[in-house]
Amino acid sequence: MDFNFLSSIFFPPKCLSCEQKLEMGTICESCRKTIAVYETVFCGVCDARMPDPKKICHPNAPYVLGAAGNYENATLQTLIHALKFQMIRGAAEPLADILASYIVSLDFDLHDFMVIPIPLSKRRERARGFNQSELIGKRCALRLGIPCETEILMRIRHRKPQSETQNIAERRENIRGCFASRTLSLKKNKNVLLVDDVTTSGATFLEAARTLKAAGAKKIIALAAAKA
Repeated sequence: MDFNFLSSIFFPPKCLSCEQKLEMGTICESCRKTIAVYETVFCGVCDARMPDPKKICHPNAPYVLGAAGNYENATLQTLIHALKFQMIRGAAEPLADILASYIVSLDFDLHDFMVIPIPLSKRRERARGFNQSELIGKRCALRLGIPCETEILMRIRHRKPQSETQNIAERRENIRGCFASRTLSLKKNKNVLLVDDVTTSGATFLEAARTLKAAGAKKIIALAAAKA
């Protein structure tokens, strides 16, 4: 007897946001439509909106910031909390789909891009059972038709979660020196979509982008499903 079949009968899936019964998936179409998706990218330094990722107001910034939506959106926040804190892996699918749709809507050339998810420390990944950014990144890459590389960027230090820090200065210090990269694995002039679930101060993206730049990355677009 198929366990998944029995489970779907006795425990039918419900929308994580409104709890409406679903045939499949983790969010209903009505709740999905409540998520307003951004139409621009942002400066990684000052957060200014930029309709064209080639026009950067801070040319020395190591990345351009892309965010699918606002973290204050109730549905988007519910999905992220379900994934990170309730360990509901299925929540990664709509987050990845929203992120992929956002990238496609920007209509820029993804030639020579690859997805690199922000890694967790080994200790935190063991405790959670998965890396939420990797789940989002892999599905997003599949939707975009580009490779996802999970062995290039590594987290080499375990620190407290960024959500437990008090301010930007503490966030930057908390993440400092946490990443390393496999330089020889990073193809020369390769462009990167650096993927995370949510960005707040940008400290994690900044540290990871600097590490990848030192490894030879050419263009980096840091992508979060939500921006706080």
